[in-house]
Amino acid sequence: MDELRLAIRRLLKRPASTFASTATLACAIGAAAVTWSTLSAVLIHPLPVADPDSLFVVATESSGRTGPVVRTGFIYPTYEEVRESGAFAQSVAQWSGTHLLLVNLGDMPARTDVAFVTHDYFDVLGVRTTLGREFVIDDDRRGAVAVAVLTDRYWRHSFDGDPSVIGRTITVADKKVVIVGVLDPRFRGLNLAEKPDLYLPFHTIGDIGGGSTNYFAEAGHSASPTAGTVIIGRLKQGATAQEATGKIIARRRAAGGPGSERTLLIPVNRAAVPAAARESIERFSRLLVVTVSLLVVIGCTTVGMLLLIRTDARRAEFAMCLALGASRTRLARGIALEGALLAVAGAILAVPVASWLMRLVQTFQLPGNVSVELLQLTVDRRVLAVCAGGSVFAVLVIALVAGAFGFRAQVGDALRSRSGATPRVSGRSTRALLVGAQVAVAVILLAGAGLFARSLMSALSLNTGLDMSRVVIGTVHLGAYGYTAERASDFFDALKVRLDASPAIRSMAFSRWEGGMSPAGKLMIDGQPRQFTSLVSYIRIDDDFFPTMDIRLASGRNFTGEDRSGSPPVAIVSDSLGRLLADGANPIDHVIEGFSSADQPVTVVGVATDVITNVTMMEPLIIYLPLSQGRPSVSRDVAALASADTAAARREILAATRALDRQVMPTPLRTLEERIGDQMAPQRLGGTVLGALGTIAVLLTLLGTYVLADSMATLRMREMGIRAALGATRRQLGAIVLSETVRLVGIGIVAGLGLAWLGANTIRSFLFQVRPLDPLTLGSVAALILLLALAVSLRAALRAARVDLSSVLKAE
Repeated sequence: MDELRLAIRRLLKRPASTFASTATLACAIGAAAVTWSTLSAVLIHPLPVADPDSLFVVATESSGRTGPVVRTGFIYPTYEEVRESGAFAQSVAQWSGTHLLLVNLGDMPARTDVAFVTHDYFDVLGVRTTLGREFVIDDDRRGAVAVAVLTDRYWRHSFDGDPSVIGRTITVADKKVVIVGVLDPRFRGLNLAEKPDLYLPFHTIGDIGGGSTNYFAEAGHSASPTAGTVIIGRLKQGATAQEATGKIIARRRAAGGPGSERTLLIPVNRAAVPAAARESIERFSRLLVVTVSLLVVIGCTTVGMLLLIRTDARRAEFAMCLALGASRTRLARGIALEGALLAVAGAILAVPVASWLMRLVQTFQLPGNVSVELLQLTVDRRVLAVCAGGSVFAVLVIALVAGAFGFRAQVGDALRSRSGATPRVSGRSTRALLVGAQVAVAVILLAGAGLFARSLMSALSLNTGLDMSRVVIGTVHLGAYGYTAERASDFFDALKVRLDASPAIRSMAFSRWEGGMSPAGKLMIDGQPRQFTSLVSYIRIDDDFFPTMDIRLASGRNFTGEDRSGSPPVAIVSDSLGRLLADGANPIDHVIEGFSSADQPVTVVGVATDVITNVTMMEPLIIYLPLSQGRPSVSRDVAALASADTAAARREILAATRALDRQVMPTPLRTLEERIGDQMAPQRLGGTVLGALGTIAVLLTLLGTYVLADSMATLRMREMGIRAALGATRRQLGAIVLSETVRLVGIGIVAGLGLAWLGANTIRSFLFQVRPLDPLTLGSVAALILLLALAVSLRAALRAARVDLSSVLKAE
């Protein structure tokens, strides 16, 4: 107990360094726990379903122009074929994605994400309701009384967690729906990129989802069958995925299924992350693991630095204790006890740190639009315990290493320190190694943060000449509110009059995305079929679109009042598409056709400069068509150029919309800059994490550099006095200390740059228009760390420069 009290007193004697070491260790443990909890919830155990190893999603793989294409959507008859094949013990289906439908809870309608699943969906997945019941077979048929099962999040948000919600009637897309259950709070669907609010039986999609889509491949329907049925099956006891695949293939071939596609089964946990995003998430996960590992290195080196400095400062004390008969075991026990106290304090502090970090992480998105907040994550206590235990063990090992320097203390050290002889400088290389490691880690983290920041800046500066922070864009969907195309046209005309009169809006315009041609399709250019390397988008716009978006016409003319229904169809193309149409020549007067069987050929009358709204398409291929020459629609995008304050422009659009119809609510109004920023969510998350950890690393590096420079200056004070007596100038004496700092920090910088070179491929895929070994970023980081290190060493250098031999000898 006495040794414990002495250890606590020694740690509290220098509270600043003790707290810095403890806080760093806590950050390392907390960050590791949050990282592993998040990765486990996304990649390892994303779905709270029963026996996930036996659950599979049916998919097909075909060859695409850029590689294999995996699809999980089928026409409805394929689901019946899979059930009849006997491949699974049980098979269920859901409609691909969610429907954004208008739900009226009795006050104001709100657009809500609705998922459609078969009646036995929850039973097969092993998901239960906390209130009410799941679907039954009588619910899942056309014409049945529509019922709904709410997600726990939607129930708490929209119904305040009221348990009497069971039996309540709500309106979904103008259809009466009875609430029959509330799901387990852990379940939020089988796709982490989606966020369903409520579930409806699969076959009610024909009544509620709208009649324009042929959901069930019905003969005589006005539309072609839509491949949107996702099939999930649970293997039979003892069966394998290969056997089930063989049965499905045999049944599909018997039914005349396509032979060019390869059928495969995807484990349900793997399918939870969109296939297009899984590789990016895995790469991002590796980056997070490396980052957290570096932070653990910082924590360990900080604790090691503290213990080594304390041990070295007590060498005379240890020598005197040995001379008086103390055992080396007891001395070692005291050092280990200090290390244990630091480790335990760091582990305890890691609990609130992990909680805070988890709340911070939940404000970001992972690649693939996977919202961390919707995962409803908590810090896994087992993961936290393992991380804390591993860190405590590492600190104890460091404490033993530090103790080894104390064990080497000799009685002669104590006598020498009292006789005025220059003391031996021990542990210098070890401390230099620890500071060098901190410098290397700081270089890597700050360089990574700088690269992410430069990527984000590059994305936000794509459209030069366009003030993306002042262009506000949103969508008004009137179909969900019962509007016909004619009523919608009157609504939009009235909305334009109101917004044009608003002083908060300089200009406004309407547009509508009408579709596009994928690289697999062909457009007719002057009667010749042409394929393009990326999606060609068709956008209907009004006459004010280009001025509002501040898009300049490179050649030709804008749309005018003459370009109306009945007049010759015209188009304006983006600059990138224009170059491809005419092979670098002038695309004006070229004729484009092949949009659909109902569209007439259009003549190109203008070329507009490129505006990048998707960072994955740096050369946007766009055909702009007059809004007035298209078919009437109940949905339009609203673009407004704010006069000054974008918040005021948002309020004006909302107020004008609600003034015309208090029920109508536009989609969230966001600036073009915010939309681009959303696409760079992984870069923002990476920059924030690396920036925060890099700042901690730099602060601890500066602390270590200062302590090392100050201790070296103190230990060499006698030497400095002798040099001064022999004629050394103050500049030369100060340069000795600063040169030590430059050498030590320089070695760390070189090591950090080497590690950055080795890890370039890890970060390369997350950078946008920036190289992972960008000289400007790496050079700026190295120069910043070196200058800061010299600044904190300046005090020790000035003290060494002002040394006087007589004062040193007198003090001794």
